[in-house]
Amino acid sequence: MERSLGKMFAYQLFDWRNSVTGTIQQTVAAFLKLVRDSYPLDSDAERRPAFANGSENPESGAVYVFDRQREVWYMLSFEGCEDRFTSESFDRVFSEYKLFSYAEQPGLLLAQTQPVPA
Repeated sequence: MERSLGKMFAYQLFDWRNSVTGTIQQTVAAFLKLVRDSYPLDSDAERRPAFANGSENPESGAVYVFDRQREVWYMLSFEGCEDRFTSESFDRVFSEYKLFSYAEQPGLLLAQTQPVPA
């Protein structure tokens, strides 16, 4: 079955093993702070788009997955769309690509992992 955004890729972003966090909420908060410090955001981002660099572009969201077992953060990318997700397009892609399965079993991302482009 052909998916609307083509092939999905996963890029390993951060090895989180040396980060001091307790709960998953603290882990997500620390990750978002790291992202915000690198790329200032206007809104909180857990499921909804976050506007990068102070823009008002509602299509600037990205998809991240945390592998709790390996303590690694991944960014998901798609052939037809890298980081241009609205809430509506995220909902569609979440269902179509069965992204919950990667949240439940992040080890599945290992087969999708690509080297981070230089």
